Amino acid sequence: MPNLKWGRYWLLTMKGGARVWIKRLTGLSIVLILVFVGTYGESTDRIIEKMNVEENNLLELDGGEEENIELKKIGFYTVVALEDNELLENEIKLIDQEGQEIIGIVPNSIEKMNKRPNSNGELVYVPILIFDVPNNAEYQLINEGNNTLWILDDLKIQSSLISDNMIIISMVSCCFGFPLGMIALIGGLVIWKRKNKPQQKMIIREEIPTTDQLFKQYNSTADDEIPSPFVDLSRIETIETLPLDDDISEENLEIHDEVKEDETFQENDGKWKNWDDGD
Repeated sequence: MPNLKWGRYWLLTMKGGARVWIKRLTGLSIVLILVFVGTYGESTDRIIEKMNVEENNLLELDGGEEENIELKKIGFYTVVALEDNELLENEIKLIDQEGQEIIGIVPNSIEKMNKRPNSNGELVYVPILIFDVPNNAEYQLINEGNNTLWILDDLKIQSSLISDNMIIISMVSCCFGFPLGMIALIGGLVIWKRKNKPQQKMIIREEIPTTDQLFKQYNSTADDEIPSPFVDLSRIETIETLPLDDDISEENLEIHDEVKEDETFQENDGKWKNWDDGD
């Protein structure tokens, strides 16, 4: 019974603790979502301002033109073009001071989905090539196509984004607020289902002692020998235990056995009477 009570106490404690944590997560998610909603407009404007291709490019090069540009080894340079006027990869070349061409990396399908915005926030610029230069030097960029291209320093743009406190607050509140809200919602539904689940009654069966067991309990001897309520066969002397004497006849043996049985029955009958009287 103590283990059962302790188990119930532990279950109630766990349920109470789960409810407390669900409330905390719900409150925290609501606060974060409200912060995100409040900072969304301002942070979006700042992101567009810092990622606007028209204002944050290193070089704008029209079709058929070439121009020198200073690039650094730690930079990460992306050539973009308008979505409707895309250039081919072989139409863009980057030449170092020794006249060797720097081979660009063609963006994969996922990277091409990372379009860049214009001043109005519209995502209209598509990545064409990515350059990773080996040294800090001056390079010559050649546009052999018919459309305009822009070269961007993505590392510089990303650094400016993460250094803006408003943008960081908006991103953190968005990334944590909604997932915590989902966790709190799922946890609340689980607790609600368990609360409405019909409780199963626990039946504890206790063994009821029989009359024989009660008799043995209250009439036990010092040697833990329990007298039988019936005839004690061990006290009956049979023909085998009696001495064989010529003077003893079969009649005497039968009378002797009947007397012994009668004495044993009277003795046991007396004990049962005492038991019935509560002695």
